[in-house]
Amino acid sequence: MTLSRQLYILILSVSVMMGAGTWLISVDNTRTYLMLQMATQTQNTADSLGLSLVPHMKARDIAVMDTMINAVFDSGYYKSLSLKSMQGEVLIERENTSSIEDVPEWFINGLKLDSPQASSIITTGWTQSGTLNLEAHPGFAYKKLWDTSYAMLWWSLLVIIISFLVSFMALKAILKPLYAVEKQALAICDREFPVVTDIPKTRELKKMVEAMNMMTAKVQSFISMLTERAEKYREQAHYDEMTHLMNRNGFKAVVENCIKDQEHAGSGFVALIRLADFAAYNKKHGHQDGDNLIIEVARLIDSLCDSYHGSTAARIGGIDFAVLLPLADPDTTSAFGHELSCSLEGLSSNHQVEAIGHIGLASFHQNSSFGDILADADTALASAQSQGNNEYNILSSNNDAMGNQAWAALIKNALSHNNVRFIAQPVMDQNSNSIYSELLMRVIDDAGKEIRPGPFAAMAERLALNEKLDQFVIQRATTLLEHATDQNSILGVNISAASVKSSTFSTWLEKHLQTHNKAAARLLFEITEHGVLQSFGEANHFVDIAQANGARIVMEHFGTRLSSFQSLRQLKLDYIKLDGSFVRNIADNSDNRFFLQTVTDIAHGLDIQVIAEHVENVDDFHALQALGINAMQGYYFGEPQPIS
Repeated sequence: MTLSRQLYILILSVSVMMGAGTWLISVDNTRTYLMLQMATQTQNTADSLGLSLVPHMKARDIAVMDTMINAVFDSGYYKSLSLKSMQGEVLIERENTSSIEDVPEWFINGLKLDSPQASSIITTGWTQSGTLNLEAHPGFAYKKLWDTSYAMLWWSLLVIIISFLVSFMALKAILKPLYAVEKQALAICDREFPVVTDIPKTRELKKMVEAMNMMTAKVQSFISMLTERAEKYREQAHYDEMTHLMNRNGFKAVVENCIKDQEHAGSGFVALIRLADFAAYNKKHGHQDGDNLIIEVARLIDSLCDSYHGSTAARIGGIDFAVLLPLADPDTTSAFGHELSCSLEGLSSNHQVEAIGHIGLASFHQNSSFGDILADADTALASAQSQGNNEYNILSSNNDAMGNQAWAALIKNALSHNNVRFIAQPVMDQNSNSIYSELLMRVIDDAGKEIRPGPFAAMAERLALNEKLDQFVIQRATTLLEHATDQNSILGVNISAASVKSSTFSTWLEKHLQTHNKAAARLLFEITEHGVLQSFGEANHFVDIAQANGARIVMEHFGTRLSSFQSLRQLKLDYIKLDGSFVRNIADNSDNRFFLQTVTDIAHGLDIQVIAEHVENVDDFHALQALGINAMQGYYFGEPQPIS
């Protein structure tokens, strides 16, 4: 029960008790007064009537005495009257048998009024001639007492109501700062840090509001400090200070993670870009212009990478740059090489030099090593140098890649004929209990061969078929949940970046979740960090729609972008899934352990659970447990299993 409600009940209770006490005291005082008044009036009437009857008593004029007595008794104030001689002879007797009208019986029974009696001795001279006995009738007193009690009751109720309303308004004004503080506390839990500007005049409340404002500022400052520290450390450890691209160590971790990602990657191309005659350019234009050229080339490469799904740019040496193109086929790689070559040619014209650099591209697969990939790319780069200025060359061993038309036919056929097989990989908590299962799709081609989800999803995005694919998977996941024997099972579904920023997809998703509201509460949507940062406003809208309908949100591949920590504070995420490049071999990497500890502390401070993906061995499992990671996923817990 809220404090305000408790205070209202207390005020109302006190008001009712005071009103009831005042009413009871007033009724009792009125009752006492009426009884005293009846007794006094009865005695006075007996005395005055007795004196009036003296001369007629002496003459024994019964008729006159009867008339005089009737005049008094017929007023209704008396219950009985008797006139007796001294010998006990009843001369005149009257009895009022009328009932008490307009007064409830329960009131009469609850408030007894005694009927006072009075007597008067009638004397004629020195002789006592008779006795007059008179008993009051309480009818008029009861009527007066009822009317007075009734009026006082209504006045008491009116006073109680007015007092309560005045108290309500006063308390509402007094407690207004408490409501503001309550909203402030809830906002902090919701990863917002508002400050209450309406400071109350009441000293205690003023101190409380000021203390809450100080706490809010300190919490915000602490989280900002952790965020800045984590970003600074990551930038120092994994990024080049001059270009802000990933450095060699960071690039190596990303490439190796891509190679070993058995579900979503495992193959692709790496581009090696080396500046041409940079020593001569540096000597001619100076070191500052040389540095500016490196920065300009870095921006050009990084900008070009935005158009290629999952690509990562890096500066791996003084004049060497590299780009990872996961799941890229030869056509995509050739398009990238041509586009980058043209951009370098344009930069050459701007700087009036013959060549800016050359590009060598080499493919890799799940058995490749980082050193071998760079060696192949360097071989391709040597060929490009012999071809001419700003040229590119591709060294590929991938001879079984399909073209765009074949991929489009395969995807459309899979969706229309349901040529898919679903498997699930669990996400486990620290006690190895399943939190949810990530739904993975295997596409079956015409030859009956299964295709891993990574290449399939990448081609769907390239061919603008992501929305249809995502809708298909969500519909199947919903059906699986609605027909599951375990009504507590939860499924995670991967959503492409294109679908996240699509308004038509968001509209469809909202209608779908509203139609299947029970299953919606058992769905998690995994969205990539890169997709969120590409279109933050649309991603925020997508998160709001999902959570409003009971679904939860996971940001996967967290940590691969420098600005991702700020998004934690703005998006209402339920989980973050750390990128595998930080997780692999974490037991032997103290730098990454420090970084993940900081990330975990920040996330927990924002009430976000942390998941580590690509957990492959027991040493990494125990290291992640020690860091306070909430959940883990990977082949250490077993391979993905078919889902029925």
